[in-house]
Amino acid sequence: MRRWTIGITAVIGLLGAFAQPPITEPLFDSAWPTWGRDMRRSHFVDDLAGPNTPAVLWFRLGGALEEPAIPGNSLWVPQHPAQGSRYTRYTFYNPVNGNATGSFGPFWGQPSTPIFLNAAIFIVDNNGNQVLPPVPWDALMLSGGQYDCLLFSASPVLGYPDVFWTIRGVPAYRTSFGATTDGNYILPVFADNFGNIIFLFLAWFIEVDTSFQIQDVVADYGGLIFDQIPSAALSSVSSNQNGSTVLLGFHNGLVVAIDPIILDYAWFTDIPTLSDNGNGPEVPSDSVDRPIAVTSNNQTAIVCASNSGRVYGVAMADGSRQWEYQSGRPIMAGPSIGPDPNNANEDTVYIVVRHSPTQSAIHAIRASNGAQKWVRVLPNVSRCTPTIDQNGVLYLGDERGFLYAINPNNTVKWQTYLSAPIRIAPVMGEFTYNGNPTTIMYVAASNRFMYAIVDQSVLSTGISPGAGVGGLGTVPLPGGMR
Repeated sequence: MRRWTIGITAVIGLLGAFAQPPITEPLFDSAWPTWGRDMRRSHFVDDLAGPNTPAVLWFRLGGALEEPAIPGNSLWVPQHPAQGSRYTRYTFYNPVNGNATGSFGPFWGQPSTPIFLNAAIFIVDNNGNQVLPPVPWDALMLSGGQYDCLLFSASPVLGYPDVFWTIRGVPAYRTSFGATTDGNYILPVFADNFGNIIFLFLAWFIEVDTSFQIQDVVADYGGLIFDQIPSAALSSVSSNQNGSTVLLGFHNGLVVAIDPIILDYAWFTDIPTLSDNGNGPEVPSDSVDRPIAVTSNNQTAIVCASNSGRVYGVAMADGSRQWEYQSGRPIMAGPSIGPDPNNANEDTVYIVVRHSPTQSAIHAIRASNGAQKWVRVLPNVSRCTPTIDQNGVLYLGDERGFLYAINPNNTVKWQTYLSAPIRIAPVMGEFTYNGNPTTIMYVAASNRFMYAIVDQSVLSTGISPGAGVGGLGTVPLPGGMR
């Protein structure tokens, strides 16, 4: 389990550090370290399968304002407390029994899903020369409210200051965080509502003498404004899996790629350019207010023009258009990217669009060429980004409170009813329950309840949500799929 507040009395892993790999990826190797699960923002869980028959393991009042994150054996939930001060805060839960173990806050404004990062510890001599390879260490980036961002990393040695840096005065309201690394420093990335693109940096240095006795512990951290794009508010930050190309989408339709190693732009594009592609008059601009997702081979960025319902496959190498898909309707959720086991596990892009005033539809798109694979009209409106398990099954909710599991061949695996709108993508992790590794799905409903859902077989006397017991029930009300 990664530790956040408990120091240690000696350097971690000095003798074993030679076996540590270099810091090659910015994210923790954990179940759900950030919004969208990975730097690609795919919402694809490659090592877990969702429930075949859903049953509620536990539920708690408090809900979630954004997707929870799972750093190790803890569940971090951005929420309004169920009672007392109603200012937003991050509540920590035991993911298996749902007991609250602490909280962080309060903050004024809207917190975001945090991002958990691999920083680096460098062991150096008194001349600053590195004496051992870097050791991975924990860092955390989150939004503390409407105008605050926070970078936190606990000191690796007791008695030395933690990094607890609140960046105030930066209007970062509702922006997501990304990150990259150069192998030495972790580089969190975000932007504000004035179009400022901001890079932070962090690494730890432990100075030791010739006997490896600790002489000093110092965190080298700070930040810089990379550039300002006037009149551009950021909608999302994403990248390829290792963070070597950072993608930013803006509400004014601009998409930029940054090479963080040389700290310069790799390419620019925008919605009119992608729509025109050199073959005719440009279409009016549109907003990129859905996150940019990246395919599993890290070759194609999926860019959504949200209002017009256009989806573009954009080459990660140079920003050129590979294909265009026109749904004809505004995009309300997604994109998500997962495998289709019925078609050689090819990457499939899923978006949720407004089909009518009372219904949404899921569009499945072949990621290689933008061809439509299928469309499923949902019984109700949905604003929920699908989460995809290792078998390609989609999990998403709707505004009536139905939670659906939809197979990649466009058949319904199951549906259940949670009594209130489900707008936040389900989050999945694996934990030990009754001595066995167990996949748990966390679903937030807007009645301020959060549910932990497992397969019915896990529980000795489980109650399926469909049984309608104790107000949790999902008796088949009108509006669900048939």
